[in-house]
Parts: sequence; structure tokens; C-alpha cells
Amino acid sequence: MGRVFLTSSMALICAGAYGYTLDIVHVNDTHSNLEPVGLRLDCPGDSTSFNIASGSAAAIAQGVESIREEGGNVLFLHAGDLVQGTLFYTVYDGRADAAVYNDIMPDAMVTGNHEFDRGSQGLRFLLDLVEFPVICANLDLSGDSLLAGLVQPFVIIEKGGESIGIVGVVTEELASVSSPSAETVVLPAAETVQSVIDRLTESGIDKIVVLSHMGYENDLELAMALSGADVIVGGHSHTLLGDFTSVGLESSGGYPAVLQGADGGTVLVVQAWSYTRVLGHLQVEFDGGEIVSYAGMPRILAGEHLFGGEDPIPECLIAEHSVEVTPGDQFVQGLVDTYGEVIAEYEQEAAATAPEDLPNQRVPGGTLPQGSMIAPLVCDAMLWKANQLGSGADIALQNAGGVRIDIPAGEITVGTVYRLLPFANTLAVLDVTGTELRQTLEGALTAIFDQGLSDGAFPYVAGLEYHAHRNGVSGQRITSMVLVTEDGTKYELHPDSTYRLVTNAFVARGGDGYGLLAGKPFTDTGFTDSEVFLEYIRQLGTVNPAPERVFLSD
Repeated sequence: MGRVFLTSSMALICAGAYGYTLDIVHVNDTHSNLEPVGLRLDCPGDSTSFNIASGSAAAIAQGVESIREEGGNVLFLHAGDLVQGTLFYTVYDGRADAAVYNDIMPDAMVTGNHEFDRGSQGLRFLLDLVEFPVICANLDLSGDSLLAGLVQPFVIIEKGGESIGIVGVVTEELASVSSPSAETVVLPAAETVQSVIDRLTESGIDKIVVLSHMGYENDLELAMALSGADVIVGGHSHTLLGDFTSVGLESSGGYPAVLQGADGGTVLVVQAWSYTRVLGHLQVEFDGGEIVSYAGMPRILAGEHLFGGEDPIPECLIAEHSVEVTPGDQFVQGLVDTYGEVIAEYEQEAAATAPEDLPNQRVPGGTLPQGSMIAPLVCDAMLWKANQLGSGADIALQNAGGVRIDIPAGEITVGTVYRLLPFANTLAVLDVTGTELRQTLEGALTAIFDQGLSDGAFPYVAGLEYHAHRNGVSGQRITSMVLVTEDGTKYELHPDSTYRLVTNAFVARGGDGYGLLAGKPFTDTGFTDSEVFLEYIRQLGTVNPAPERVFLSD
């Protein structure tokens, strides 16, 4: 069945005195971004652009509080991945995020995949800290002694005399994009959510919000598969929705996306980009359990000054309807500043210098035919460390999704490294045959180009060169694989020979499309990718681009 996007005339009935309006305010994929991040915006009507200070926990707190102060029935929701991505998580293990969001107080949050990055123990630690409901319907945690009973499938929130059912759902790919325990069972998303919606509607609740961490495309499919759902508030894919063309940003569609559910009812789908840069705001008017009108009001949250300086934000952006300038909540900013004192000293320490920009693009193409200029350097660091430890590694492998940011020319600080490699993955060493290695890389390419899974699987390497066709036959894309020794000598990989591979433990366990490695014995070195990369670039001093090793053609 194709998607049915409703037009405004189909979805909107003339608003009248129906008596119940719900304001849904939401964020997703905040990833421990408690301080502002840089965002380049164009001034409307000319070619001038400015790097503004966007987002921050204090800005989110102020934005949410402003909407609450207007009165009405306000739900504040977090669609997962609260943690993981900055030194606030590396240093504080979730304490800083919990303290901040306990003050802002979401009505509910769904478990994101990155909440599982430190296994059950890491999630349990976070759950013990937060004071708001964390929900997910398609997780069976009954067999996990650390998590059993702590994550409920739904929560019922009372607003203005009406009950709203909020149902959580996480990506079915959880095991391949994070590190849940073997006892964490992921159930089919649509079937499980539908069963919970049926229970809620049978009990008389006729306003249902699905809080999803499945990604925008999956949310669109879910909207059409469900009966009884009104709104899907999503995350995971870091999708920008809404009209931001006046400030030079392209989005993935309208805010909200409007679809028709399996029962013929209107379903609204929203998401709020990532890293606190956008505060989503959807106003929905109901007649009983039916949506009769809606208004989408997402805003880019901008600080009063340009990023990293004292210059004020220009008037041309202040006047723009899609940008909201906020000084931020001072109490929350105080919390962030307190936690940030230790981080600030650590972050600013110089580690090395990059003479030129090192952009990061997951899959080769366009202006970066070689793809990421960072991931191969991460591979170099892994190979260097493995051999320094005496492991005798021949090849290093890095999944693109584990490398998170560009590195601009200039000083590379400790903080930059930890934002680059935020997941604290340890290095793993294992033996593979030439055939197994080829099948492993082919499997990752198949996951991206044939199965439509995350492009985070794209394989970058050191000690190896390979040529592949983007549009080739599944399982036969790679046309050559050549081993490259330290002195530059090249040898064709032999199918039956055994080679020692160093990768991160997440990939070694089969994560991010590398299921062919799952179950193979490996040695965990105990050294994290971030500390290894930091050590590697410190001894280099100057970080130059690596030679091209991945050759992807159509």
C-alpha cells in the first residue's frame, strides 16, 4: 500500500468551539547536548549567513515554560536518545542530563537506542536518576533482572479533564544499533503498539499519542498501519520538518506530515531534528476523539549571540517567524554551568592540529567521492594501537555511524575527539578469513543499498583497499580487495588465508549491519576508540587526510 498524505482540505475541518485543544511540545535526539551548538542560517532575502548559537537545555527549558505559561493543555515529550554524544555523558554517565530534564520535566520519554549503549547497567543507572516516565511498548524486559518492571509500555496523562494515552515504541533494529542485553527482547512494532492502543481505547481513552524512536520513514509506515492513533511524535532519524527555506535550511517535509490511518482517521507525524536545535510544537483540536484541526509551529531556538562570540544575532533573523530568540532559563543554565566546569577545562586542552578541513560524510559521493575523511583516520588509530599492543592486526574496520562530526582546520581539542567518538566503544581483535571479510563488507553494503537500513553501516578501513559498485548485485558489489602493508606493499586478499581484524566491540558483536561477525570470538582490548584516537593524534601532532582506500562507483 502506498502512503496517503492528506491535503489540507481533507485534514482540516473548519475550527469551531469543539472545546478541547492539546499542545504537544517535543524534542528528540538531544544526545547530551546541554550547551548551544553552531548552526549556519541565511538572512532572508540575501546571501548573508551567520553561525548562530542554536539550542541548549536552557533554551529548551525557556521555550517549554513559555508555552506552559500561556495556559492550555500542554504535553512535553522526549522521543528518545536523551544521552550519548558529548562529554556531559562521558564524564557524568547521565547525571547531568537527568538533573536538567528533571527540572524541565517531560510528561514522558521513550527509550532511544542510545539509552542502551552501556547495556542494561547503563540504562538502569539512568532510570534511577530520572523523575519522569520512561516508556516503551515493544520491549520485553521481564527476563532482565536489572530492568524488569522499570519501563512501562504506556502512560496515561490527564490534561484539562481529558485522558491522553501515550504509547512508546523503539526501533526494531535495537540489537544492531546499540548494546542491549541478550535478555532484552524487541517485539514487532506495529503489532505491539496496536495491541496497546486497543487496550486504551477499550478503557475509554480516545486520544492516543505514539512516542516513537523508529525514524521518520518508519513512522510514516506506522501511521498508516495503526487504528486509533492520532499523533506520532518521532525521533531516531534526526529529521527536520517544516518550512525553514527562508533561512536556508532544507527539510524532509511538512510539519506535521498528515496521513490516513488503517481506520481512515487522520494521523499527524512530527519530529524535531536533533541536538535541541528545534523545539517542536503541534497544536491539535479534537471533537471527542476526532482531530478537527491542527497547527504546526516548530521553531529554531536561537541564543541572543552568535556562536562562540558576543556579537548579537542579526535583526534579519530575529524578525523571522521560524526562529525564536531566547536568553534561556537561568536556573537550568546554572545547572549546566556547574556540570560544565570540569568539562570546560578538559575540553579545551589541545591534542593536535589539522592543516585542512576533515569533513565527515557517511557514504562516498557528491563532493566527497572518498567519503568521510575522518573515519579512515580512526581506522589508522585502531590499527596503530592494536599493533602497539602486540596483537598483530592486519586490517582495521570502522562503521561510518560511529564517527559523528566534521573536524575543521585548526586546533583539535580533547572535546572535539570525544564529540567525534562519543560511544566509548572498546577495540576488539578477531581473526577472519579473506572470504569472511569480503562477506562482512558485502553484508554491510547490502544493508544500506538493498535493505534500506542505516547508512551508519558503511565500512571504512585501514590496511586494506576495496573497490565496489553502489548499484551492483547484492553480495557481488566488491570487485577487488587488496591488503596494504605498512610500507605500502599491496597484496590481493586470499579467500582462504586468515587475517587479524581490529574493529570496535559494537561491530564485532554484529552491530550496525555486521551480523556476519556476531558469535565470532574476539579479544576486547579494553581501550576505547576515543582514548585511542586521542593518543594517536597526540603522537602525530599534525593530522593530515589518509590515502584513499574506499572506491565506490555507480
